[in-house]
Amino acid sequence: MQFSPKLICFKGISILTLLFMFMLPQYSLAQGDDIRERLDEIERELLDLHLKQTDKTSVTAFDSMRLDLGGFITQTFTTTFNGDSPDRSSFDQTNFELLMGADVTDRDSLFIALGFLRQADLVNEAGLDVEQRKFADHANRIPGIIMWGRHDFDELLDVTYGRWITPWGIINREHFPPVLMNLSQPQYLRAVQPGNLFGGNTIVPNFLDGIQAHGSKYFGDYQAEYFAYVGNFDGSGSGPSDFISGARLMGALPNRIFTIGFDYQNGVRAVSGAQDSHYDAWGVDALIDYKGFLLKSEYLRSNERGATGNKESWYIQPSYTRGKFVLFYRWDVIDTDLDTVNDSAEQTEHVFGVNYFLQPTVRLRAEYVLNRFNLNEDNNGKKRDYDNIQLSITTSF
Repeated sequence: MQFSPKLICFKGISILTLLFMFMLPQYSLAQGDDIRERLDEIERELLDLHLKQTDKTSVTAFDSMRLDLGGFITQTFTTTFNGDSPDRSSFDQTNFELLMGADVTDRDSLFIALGFLRQADLVNEAGLDVEQRKFADHANRIPGIIMWGRHDFDELLDVTYGRWITPWGIINREHFPPVLMNLSQPQYLRAVQPGNLFGGNTIVPNFLDGIQAHGSKYFGDYQAEYFAYVGNFDGSGSGPSDFISGARLMGALPNRIFTIGFDYQNGVRAVSGAQDSHYDAWGVDALIDYKGFLLKSEYLRSNERGATGNKESWYIQPSYTRGKFVLFYRWDVIDTDLDTVNDSAEQTEHVFGVNYFLQPTVRLRAEYVLNRFNLNEDNNGKKRDYDNIQLSITTSF
């Protein structure tokens, strides 16, 4: 019997097809077993991770609706011209902050700002021995600058708990270096030392740990906003039972061309070597923002009931933006003892500055600061007045 080539080819294909159909289920079963083993291994790893996590916290990882991660780094160089004492220079501030925000539910959110600071503070500025005015040794600090959670009830009420920026005035709320024209905050917020990024409780504190209520309402194009809070400041009194409470009311015209705010705060501040001082502080601030021209101004005063005199401070800061450049000037006055005339507690700063936006996320600053004291000589007859030149760069992401 003879077979044609076509018949032989057809039979060969048929045999190969039968073999393939027989072997395919066996291969699939073996592959399926391998996949099931891998899935079982992944499930065991997830279970181990879940058990490890629940030993420490009741929050499941990666369960937020939205997670934002950003931050910035700032480097500052400062030179002081100390009059009769030696001039000093230092790369005095390196500040990296990691910012994290998340929406956990449609009403709950959180925010964290963790700072990594390398600082050499300018010390003895307010002292009476200008020979000792110098940059301190660099110190590493890793503060939890801001850490809060928030629940939104409606536009008239949201509640924030944790560590937050004290809602006082204009510049304290505009806290982060990427948006500040100059890194040195007004004197009322710091310990009157330009090398200290976050200062102290000179009149009102930068931060509080506690709880805060907030709400806003639009009436057409007009806006009204309020804050009410109670909390503690680090070292603000003799112990954690000394609370600071306050409120802020503000209103804004359409497009925020003009904004005005009113503040009140009551609390306790520690006084070194003396009885703690109870105080009532109040203030008013105004902001004008029109076609590149920006004017910020604040006034505040505290009435002290204790070992210190009443305190007063104010500043006015006009600026003008054109293209990538911002020109500004700040006239800043503070008197931490109004009850004593012609003493060392009164100081004035004149800040002349320019900002340049190299990129939208890169800001360069140059400032010339005149530091002038009401009592212009120390105990040794040397001049206390001095000048600063400060250069800085902030890159954010």
